[in-house]
Amino acid sequence: MKRKWIVVVIALVILVLGAMGSSISQEQRAQWLENSFSEFEDQTVSEKEIQSGDPAKKVAVLDINGMIADTGETSPFEASPSYDHQGTLKALDQIESDDSVKAILLKVDSPGGTTYHSEELTKRLQEVKEARDIPIYVSMGTTAASGGYMVSMVGDKIFADNETLTGSIGVIMSSPNFSGFMEEHGLDMTVYKSGDNKDMGSPYKEPSDEEREIFQSLIDESYNRFVSTVANGRDMSEEDVRDLADGRVYSGSQAKNNGLIDEIGYEDDALAALMSDNGLDGGQVVDMTPNNDDDYFTRLFSMFSTRQAEDKAAEMSVAEEMQMIEKQINEPNTPQLYYMYGGE
Repeated sequence: MKRKWIVVVIALVILVLGAMGSSISQEQRAQWLENSFSEFEDQTVSEKEIQSGDPAKKVAVLDINGMIADTGETSPFEASPSYDHQGTLKALDQIESDDSVKAILLKVDSPGGTTYHSEELTKRLQEVKEARDIPIYVSMGTTAASGGYMVSMVGDKIFADNETLTGSIGVIMSSPNFSGFMEEHGLDMTVYKSGDNKDMGSPYKEPSDEEREIFQSLIDESYNRFVSTVANGRDMSEEDVRDLADGRVYSGSQAKNNGLIDEIGYEDDALAALMSDNGLDGGQVVDMTPNNDDDYFTRLFSMFSTRQAEDKAAEMSVAEEMQMIEKQINEPNTPQLYYMYGGE
């Protein structure tokens, strides 16, 4: 009931803001609303019932959809919420403390992400699984590659479609190199540094052999951890994993033939198997994914946020566009390690 009154209040505020017309910008309106009502947001992840049943035999569904990285909490004003790393970790904390949750169905549709956040999510899933002694089944979507495949290694059983793209076991790092362009146009960058490798990865110079070796050592280190994770998750030898881990993707059927997944099937198949295999038939199934649309804020502002973005784009002047481009050019863009299919 409290949440319904909150929605009524927000709706009234929107009407007031609309009546104010052009005296304040769309961006200011959105910021005011978000700041004003952030205190009303739940401190826990909401549960959206997918299938009614015995709440003492609850199955929690978590959806890992999109790039696995910590881009900050998803705003309720976003029309299409993306993967929320901190929200997902919060959901796992909640599952760990909820004795009624007897299993997790992990839905994965992700090309991967940063090595840091992919490993953090994988380790936290494993910790919750061991602390609660509960099974985790994985349902892969269209893509569950690289970091998306890594997080799937916590699964006791992995399902994928024949056409799912998975695997891509490997690490990638890239850095732009403008040195040829600068030389061609007579440009130079003066750098003062405390050591030979302080500016390694700079886009303004050709990397030295030593720098290449340093970066390669970082990549090899992350790659070895990935191989170990797959070997443990799939009960394979590291040698067998390395034979498959040259970075390529596999179809679901190829992955099954190579022992990288267990079954060909969809989400419903994975859920049915999870409940049947673990004595959870008749149990309640709830979606505990952050921003699972069981949220008044998400539904109320999805159309509003789309209109806001359109208005903002229309109002942007050429000068503002140039400033935005200049800002992007000037922002530091240090090389980042990724467990990512298709590059950064």
